[in-house]
Amino acid sequence: MEVNLLRSIKLRLMDELRYAIQKNLNYKDKVEVYHKFPYKETPMTGVVLRNANSSRTKLSPDDFAGTLKSHVALARAEGKDGRFLVWAWEDTTHLTKHVENEDVSGQTAGSSSWGTNRLFYVDHKPIMAGFNNTTLADNFRQITVTVNGEVTHAEFVDGKRGLFMLPTAPKTTDTVLVSYHYGNLALPGRYYIEIEDSSHFLIDPLYIVKKEEVIAKTTGTELTAQLDNSGLYGDFDVLYTQKQPTSNKLYLTKNTDYTINQAGEIAFLNALPVGTTLYADYRWAGSTQGPFDIPTDYHYTNTAINGVTLAFGNEIEVGDRMVVIVYPDRQVAAQMYSGHFNMSFDLEVFTRTPQVLADLTDHILAEIWNNRRLPLMDEGITIEEMDPGGETEEPYDDNTGDFYYKNT
Repeated sequence: MEVNLLRSIKLRLMDELRYAIQKNLNYKDKVEVYHKFPYKETPMTGVVLRNANSSRTKLSPDDFAGTLKSHVALARAEGKDGRFLVWAWEDTTHLTKHVENEDVSGQTAGSSSWGTNRLFYVDHKPIMAGFNNTTLADNFRQITVTVNGEVTHAEFVDGKRGLFMLPTAPKTTDTVLVSYHYGNLALPGRYYIEIEDSSHFLIDPLYIVKKEEVIAKTTGTELTAQLDNSGLYGDFDVLYTQKQPTSNKLYLTKNTDYTINQAGEIAFLNALPVGTTLYADYRWAGSTQGPFDIPTDYHYTNTAINGVTLAFGNEIEVGDRMVVIVYPDRQVAAQMYSGHFNMSFDLEVFTRTPQVLADLTDHILAEIWNNRRLPLMDEGITIEEMDPGGETEEPYDDNTGDFYYKNT
């Protein structure tokens, strides 16, 4: 654990040092940051970051911090080592997308003098309660509707179906615009991630559907029905009817009350109860996605699975598999244990002239301490001290008597 901790923190600090150096016009693109002294090269100027030691501080007897809930969980695939992903988590900045002023005027009905339609559907669903809010929208405050430029409060909003109703029907000549957030999280299910080669991975999605409305209101004369998706996987299909959303479920027996094929086509063997809603639970397999590029070790990608961040380690093995589970609602994903580590690093600046040494050292200290210290605290990295040591000089070329000047 401490090896990974030291290495990841060291890489993060090296990124900050490179960023700080790039902000100085005198050293931009001229000074490199190394994790050890470059003996095979003889650069004129550079920065070396060496990790010295780490000591652990216990915060409680078992360091238990709490239970973590998330839309995303990570698991190993059966029979596989599952070592290439360090963690998977919600992409907290891309759980929703925003639509500004979507024109739904084409759904108006009636005439230029009066309207007959108050119900409007949006292009993207589900409508969510707000930015990066994974709760379905259910009131007028969570969307913005304008009719001819004037804000109009919706009478009700159905986020799941992606619709809203206006208090009065607009005329066919009116312009109706709506702004809203819609869900960007991947469909619920299991995403099997497999390493294709040393640089790429593939994703095989297995989607899990709960309470899909198959028939809104049964008549008892239905002979067939069709699910929204094909490619059904396994024997996980369940059909049931309900008179009301809160009433008891009446389950149908497969091969007695109905048959179903892999294409999602349902044939009823017995009449359905009259005046109920038919729902279905099932799983279906999507097409293989990818290949996607594997980022460098301890870096991440948030483009492979919508709303999910995947952090890769450095144990990449061809054929290894892991499973990312996406839930529609936040579930218990992990038990969280925390701790505090006191770590010290040696930052060595070396140049060929003492003037450049002093200037570069001052710039790095000022930039990291003044501008980057507080942002790093948001990542859990607290810089407590930065103490410049004394300057030293070492031979650069014994024949000419040139020196390196160093500051640690």
